[in-house]
Amino acid sequence: MDLALIALSARPLAASAARAGFAALSFDLFADLDTCAHSARCVRVHKKNGCAFDGDDLVQALHSLAPAGLPVVLGGGLEHDPALMARIAERNPILGNAPQTVRVLKDPIALAALCAHLGIPHPPITLESPTAEAFAGASVLEKKIGGAGGAHIRRRAAGDLSPPAPGYFLQREVEGQSLSVLLLANGSSARLVGASRQWRAEDPEHPFRYGGAAGPIVLPEAFAAQMQQGALNVALACGLVGLVSVDFMVSDEGWFLVEVNPRLGATLDIFDVDPLPPLMGLHLAACGGRLPDVLPLPSEAHAAGVIYADRDMVVPQEAWPAHVADRPPAGAAVAKGSPLCTVRATGPSVEIAEARLMELIRALKRELGLEPEPSVVP
Repeated sequence: MDLALIALSARPLAASAARAGFAALSFDLFADLDTCAHSARCVRVHKKNGCAFDGDDLVQALHSLAPAGLPVVLGGGLEHDPALMARIAERNPILGNAPQTVRVLKDPIALAALCAHLGIPHPPITLESPTAEAFAGASVLEKKIGGAGGAHIRRRAAGDLSPPAPGYFLQREVEGQSLSVLLLANGSSARLVGASRQWRAEDPEHPFRYGGAAGPIVLPEAFAAQMQQGALNVALACGLVGLVSVDFMVSDEGWFLVEVNPRLGATLDIFDVDPLPPLMGLHLAACGGRLPDVLPLPSEAHAAGVIYADRDMVVPQEAWPAHVADRPPAGAAVAKGSPLCTVRATGPSVEIAEARLMELIRALKRELGLEPEPSVVP
């Protein structure tokens, strides 16, 4: 066994590790067919509070199956719990950013202060009641501290001046397109891997839920240099290592940095493709201080979108199409609102790849008896 992988959904990490020739021990909440196929061994960890790790179960499984000292790579799903990351690191070294670094970047007050220090536009935030000065005339979002995937975000009712719930913060909503920059960093330097655009898959309970991404894209010409420099400045100021992403909201009027994800994420589906080297290999090398001189762009555009169950359902016996990933096994129970699978498409341009993706999503939903149209919001 070469390394352990831990993420709510470890499949993108496991696929990249397999592409790089690593034998991985994967821990996630699903143990779907693809994660199992890409891993030397795959373990399903118990859930807690809906869609989060049961930390005790995760640590027990890691200690039972992974030898002490086996390095660990983390994906999404632990940012809200740096203490759990620290428990993991006590026995198995984390190849990536330290729990203390994640704690700072996921502290909304600390991130806002960092952006102010670096001169990076960032929406007003508060842990207290929203003030008229910072939030007047704007919609207010309530977000979980360290939350991932967007399902935790809610828009506040107009005029609601109450403080956020414990473990949450308030942020002024900014209009625009959600764009993300993927960086490869070694603590003192960084390379741009590529940029992507994202969309939402909303329903009444989850108006800001992550829907998918497509890329590589060209950042808006008016702001591209500033956005790239802002992302690089954050990475260097924090000494980030490995693959990290920086998320922005961009409109014709300007841009805002809204989030930093100091770990591997969903855009592996877009950028871990030929002719790029396997990103897991690049991540591990960067954690050891080594960066490539240049990185090629994918030869095609790629798009990937998540289908969520619109009701409690049992996965049918029919074979999944080749363009589907994160495939649950036949007979598996999937709760309403949970991710069912990921659909992928390619094309000569981002627009064509997205159009193909949406048609594939519509077709698969018809086959599964789900809502006929994908509820995606650019």
